[in-house]
Amino acid sequence: MKFQDNQHFSHKHILNALKLDIGKKIDCDACENPITEPFHGCYSCNYYLHDQCLNIPRSLQHICHPSHPLTLLPNPTYSSRSFSCNACGSEGNAFSFSCAHCEFDLHIHCAKLPAKILIDKHPHELNLLFNFPYKDENVVFVCDECHGTVNRNNWVYYCSHCDFGTHSNCATGNVTQKEEANSSQSCNEYLMESTAHKVEEIKAYNEAQEKLMAVTLEAQLNAKGRKAILDSIDDSESHRRYYYY
Repeated sequence: MKFQDNQHFSHKHILNALKLDIGKKIDCDACENPITEPFHGCYSCNYYLHDQCLNIPRSLQHICHPSHPLTLLPNPTYSSRSFSCNACGSEGNAFSFSCAHCEFDLHIHCAKLPAKILIDKHPHELNLLFNFPYKDENVVFVCDECHGTVNRNNWVYYCSHCDFGTHSNCATGNVTQKEEANSSQSCNEYLMESTAHKVEEIKAYNEAQEKLMAVTLEAQLNAKGRKAILDSIDDSESHRRYYYY
């Protein structure tokens, strides 16, 4: 559903299209990342949302949690006023896709992680796994990016051919981290050009995966809308007589 009439379910006041003041740093109240244009907000409450966060669907059916649909919540409903993301394991205090039946919660950015990703540290595609890649409970999985331990309850990006894996956050943040590192290094011209070219290829691939995820989600929502219309037609006649992912 597109944001309309400057009203959003997460906030009681009208949200207006705003311009970011030079030098001002504010965070999005949905994804908790720094605000960039375009965005809407309420100055009186210091409440701001990226436009892409404004237009995320109110619910989705995710392949990682087939039992129930996930509902978009503007605030955690737990007494702690925070939630632990089942994908990355980190804490969240803002929007989440949640299942109240199972106490299952995802950051909104984790909910749209691409099924496959390329990073510059590994030559093969990494597949997103919702389950721990090792059956032996005594095996410790060490992230090949940050070298920290991976919790067996969280998602990982993994290459089974090479037994190479990373935290989901380490994989999705890899390109940005490398770009920043490369910009601060003194390299010869050839190395700089080849590195930049590789980063652009990886970025293009990952953006394509994210767009595919968004198209899939939109198709699901459209399918649900069509189904509701057909059901209403069937009911009005003689009672004659789809799914994210």
